[in-house]
Amino acid sequence: MAAYSGVKKEHQLKNLVFDDYFDHKLFRWEQEVDNIDFIITSPSARHDLYSDGPGSSAHYLWAEAKKGVHDVYDMLTQLVLTCRKTYEKGDYLAPPWIGCFDEVRIAFAPFHDILPVFSDAGFNWNTAPSDHSAADFQKAKEKVKNLIGAKLLIYHFESGSGEIKEFIKTRFISGASASVKSPITKDNFVQIFYKWVREVRPAISMAAEEWTEYKRAGVLEGDFYRADVMSENGNTITISDKLKIVLENDRYKVQDKNKFERLIYTEIEFRDGGEAYRQFWNRYRRPPAEVYQKYIMDRRDLLAPQNIRETKGTFFTPKIWADKSKEYLEKVFGVNWQEEYYIWDCAAGTGNLLGGLQNKYRIWASDIDQTNIDTMKAMAAIDDDLRLLEEHIFQFDFLNDTLTKQDHEWDKEHAQKGAAVPERKLPPSLCDIIDDPEKRKKLIIYINPPYSETMSKTETDKTGLNQTAVNSRYKLTMGNCANRELFVQFLTRIYFEISGCKIAVFSKLKTLNSPNFIDFRKYFSARLDSIFLCPAYTFDNVKGKFPIGFQIWNTEIKEKFKAVKGDVYKEDGSYDGEKIICSYDDLKLINEWIILTRRRDRENIIGFMSAKGNDFQNTNYVYIVNSKAQLPAPRGTWVTDKNLIEASIYLSVRHCIEPSWLNDRDQFLFPNNSWETDSEFQNDCLVFSLFEHNNIQSRYGVNHWIPFTEEEADAKDTFQSNFMSGFLKGRELSPYAQALLDKGRTLWQYYHRKIKTGKTANVNASFYDIRAHFQGRKENGTMNAKSNDKTYNAIIKDLRETLKTLSAKIEPKVYVYGFLKQ
Repeated sequence: MAAYSGVKKEHQLKNLVFDDYFDHKLFRWEQEVDNIDFIITSPSARHDLYSDGPGSSAHYLWAEAKKGVHDVYDMLTQLVLTCRKTYEKGDYLAPPWIGCFDEVRIAFAPFHDILPVFSDAGFNWNTAPSDHSAADFQKAKEKVKNLIGAKLLIYHFESGSGEIKEFIKTRFISGASASVKSPITKDNFVQIFYKWVREVRPAISMAAEEWTEYKRAGVLEGDFYRADVMSENGNTITISDKLKIVLENDRYKVQDKNKFERLIYTEIEFRDGGEAYRQFWNRYRRPPAEVYQKYIMDRRDLLAPQNIRETKGTFFTPKIWADKSKEYLEKVFGVNWQEEYYIWDCAAGTGNLLGGLQNKYRIWASDIDQTNIDTMKAMAAIDDDLRLLEEHIFQFDFLNDTLTKQDHEWDKEHAQKGAAVPERKLPPSLCDIIDDPEKRKKLIIYINPPYSETMSKTETDKTGLNQTAVNSRYKLTMGNCANRELFVQFLTRIYFEISGCKIAVFSKLKTLNSPNFIDFRKYFSARLDSIFLCPAYTFDNVKGKFPIGFQIWNTEIKEKFKAVKGDVYKEDGSYDGEKIICSYDDLKLINEWIILTRRRDRENIIGFMSAKGNDFQNTNYVYIVNSKAQLPAPRGTWVTDKNLIEASIYLSVRHCIEPSWLNDRDQFLFPNNSWETDSEFQNDCLVFSLFEHNNIQSRYGVNHWIPFTEEEADAKDTFQSNFMSGFLKGRELSPYAQALLDKGRTLWQYYHRKIKTGKTANVNASFYDIRAHFQGRKENGTMNAKSNDKTYNAIIKDLRETLKTLSAKIEPKVYVYGFLKQ
């Protein structure tokens, strides 16, 4: 849907565009001066324009505006025909920019590029600007298109909002050059690549299987993009062995035909004649300034597709957290830590974690990917922020290659006759440290290892990643869950084979608190000296909302992890308090508690409660349905009249606190027995469970969950079951629970007033059924978020707000009764 679709008047569209993209402190817009629709001036221009006489004001833009969707050249031609009179009168100085916009897009072009039109004798200036069908208008349109078509900059409001704002911010200022094109720098060339993938790549004339063939040969989308970037006038200017694709006369060519002779073809055109390509590169100045060219040539790794980078373990630590980690290293090891300790990043990627370190003689960097090694060496030669000796940068597969002196001796001893003995790839200076137990105590393994988890249902393409030498050696020790994690394999090898060292690692918190990592915590005995937490989604290639912890371990001191207090930082780097993280190894979990209720009488079954996992990340799998037969892999418990209170408490404590990135791994626990004497808490939870994640549907069986009698609900007929209203009868409810029940009664009454009598009326409708009735469903079967019935929307909104109030009342007792640790 268009960004401004449905505006009723052109004036409304102008208002919306101005409010969304022009800072009111910096700009104002004048309405239809000399029939020009949209004129942008400075805030003080109004006084100059109308009081002090013509010629004194500064305009930034003259534009045509139209509601609906229109051809941009139609709009621009209408503007040109309209503004000639204004230009020739000289009352107002011409702006640096002309433009046009409709409901979906906006276009800009330099004003000086249309000047030849004004002196064109063949132009019929008597043509009506609004008569787009006239022959003279079409002739004018063709001339306008020929003059500014190559310079026209078009943005779509929905996909280019940020670029529009940046364009206005940098071009609509006093003295700014009327240049459409933005420079390409080392700071924005990756961002521009992502836009190129969306806009230009689909126009390249290759089918999906052909792209696959190129990728198999090692040619990626980024190679086409770099050919574009390093070009001028349609030809790549820098012919280098680092470029696999070059541009010749606006066509792509494989540079080394012998190397890539098995590719389907070596000359590639555009399926749209190059229109998308030209429109895209109208926005950027090529080639980049010379100072950036070497960097862009060397950083091909940053343009690799996400799945390739992830498979290789290429994850980039945001600078904000890389800098923060160095602050914590200094806190733990002292202000002179870089002079007193050795540092090795054995999963360095392209070295961004090491940026800012000073003592290059005490730093080593390795990675599995030779491309990353080449990049680090190139960067270390030109970037003062990455201080590394070339001899200290080396290719090394940490999970497979020979690491220790003992490994190397074992390889030599057990090598088959005539077989080559794997070499020890570590630099001698690093071997000297690893082989010396005392020097190892001064070695910090400083890493952000890959977070790939293998053998999961959604990552079948990565099933080979855990088949490493480290996994084979320590599989039984790590346990079946932990051994799937590559970062655990890194930690395990470091712990056993570089014993006594310090580990400074960015990692998930699974190793600290997941029940599936009990085996890991049994053997990984070290002191956790410091930790801070930050959101995982701020990291490259990490999408989930969970915490990443920067942990500093001392493996010299053997200590079983139990609990730690960590500092918390928001995504912008601001401090957000502390959080306690504990292992839960000696604690019983909430599912052990709810399992006890299964043993009770199942004669009066009223539903089934799904109960997956014990932590917040599984919250959405906790809900009530009619029968476990509705679920593909049911985990949970039957709900009966004998365990309804416990089931309601379970569901309430799992849902009354909002899941967040910070609590994502917190575990719910087996409670103390204080809740048993708190009837108000029990009843609060009972009422809460009627309206939160209650997915009972009458089509799957008798609905036992109607909390009202037929009379209270103004029902059209008798209910099949009055179990729930009978169960609630006589219970003393808190004002919060009673308020929620009252809101529910209003909803049931409104539903029964709206449904028609007869066979189609669902008298036994559940809370879920009533919502589905009013809200309807999308084509894929999911329920719509809102209804067309305004009264219903008001009722359900009121109910949900009351539910939040009850949630807040229940929350403190979740901690009092031990369901969560404070």
